[in-house]
Amino acid sequence: MNNEYVGTINDVNIISQSEKGLLIAEEFCKENVKQACYELRASKTYYELTDTQGKQKRDLNNGQYILIKPKQNIVVITLETIRLPSNVLGRILTKGSLFSVGLMPVNTYADPGFDGKLGIVFHNSSNNYLKIYPEESIAKIEFTKLSEEVARPYNGQHGYQTNLWPIPEGMVLSKDEIKNDVRIGSTFEEIESSYGSEVAKVTKLISASRFIVITSTIYAILMIVLVRILIGSSGFNEFTWTISLGVASAMVFQFLNFLYIKHSRKI
Repeated sequence: MNNEYVGTINDVNIISQSEKGLLIAEEFCKENVKQACYELRASKTYYELTDTQGKQKRDLNNGQYILIKPKQNIVVITLETIRLPSNVLGRILTKGSLFSVGLMPVNTYADPGFDGKLGIVFHNSSNNYLKIYPEESIAKIEFTKLSEEVARPYNGQHGYQTNLWPIPEGMVLSKDEIKNDVRIGSTFEEIESSYGSEVAKVTKLISASRFIVITSTIYAILMIVLVRILIGSSGFNEFTWTISLGVASAMVFQFLNFLYIKHSRKI
């Protein structure tokens, strides 16, 4: 590569540098070199970003695939090892075929001096369960040569080396913080804000229906108990039994109706 050249590195120079142990230092695949980028592949290691500790590391066995659930975020570790000189940076770009099914990588870059496997964050924006097999192409990396070397090349520990994907725990609100923050509304207000009024209405209906089922079950049980008590009591003629059952039913119904109205106001 011409030492005076500055800008995006083309296919010829990607191959040339990678064969010398730079850019794509390990697991280099010549067929994955495109006009001005390289298609990175998935390894057998990925992280599920489902807890604040970031310890959901998964290593696949032969024949297994990476599973990405709807709306889930994961980190896929690349098969390739990247090794950048102190005057070259790498930009991670979306692969169109993955974007078309709702799988979007978080665009990022590798600093000059980076040496190691990359962890690429993916978000499944679809409602489908998606799969990626090891060695499938997952993203593109574009290399850019700078006019001169950076003063402080990258020299840190990557999540893959530490076995812990870094998650800033302090940014996640606790239940008490959520409860005490006046800017955060009720569950249904937040659902409406995030997903729209129609989704919020459906959620309310589901919640109300569940409440009706519970109260109706309680009502039925109470009526059975009441009937058993009245039938077993001496001194109750048919008229008295009928009146008592009617009054008791009305009282229970009004009580359950009161609870339902109170519950509906909350949601």
